[in-house]
Amino acid sequence: MQKPELRILIAEDDDPNAEVARSIFKKLGIAFDVAWNGAQAVEFFRDNSYHLVFMDVQMPIMDGLEATVRIRALPRGEGTPIIGTSAGVDKSVCLAVGMNDVMPKPFHLDKVRVVLEQWVQ
Repeated sequence: MQKPELRILIAEDDDPNAEVARSIFKKLGIAFDVAWNGAQAVEFFRDNSYHLVFMDVQMPIMDGLEATVRIRALPRGEGTPIIGTSAGVDKSVCLAVGMNDVMPKPFHLDKVRVVLEQWVQ
């Protein structure tokens, strides 16, 4: 699935996980930005347009749950799919704050493709 017109925001504070995600999106030919904490993710979202956000649930400064709430309050924030990512997460908590779905870590090419096909038109 190569869609060069897509732009994804990855909110991930763990460098090895971020590197795997970067590698996957490069392989898919999809443009992306990496935010290293929830506050930076909100800032990036405010200043840019994204087709989808992969949001780590546990990050420093501002966690992914709070970042999702703040993104949902921004213009364009309601319509952009936000996928929670975590090694162990309560999906109901993620959905309650406004995430659309949850993808367990670690990132894998096949999992990412499924999420993109499901959530990006």
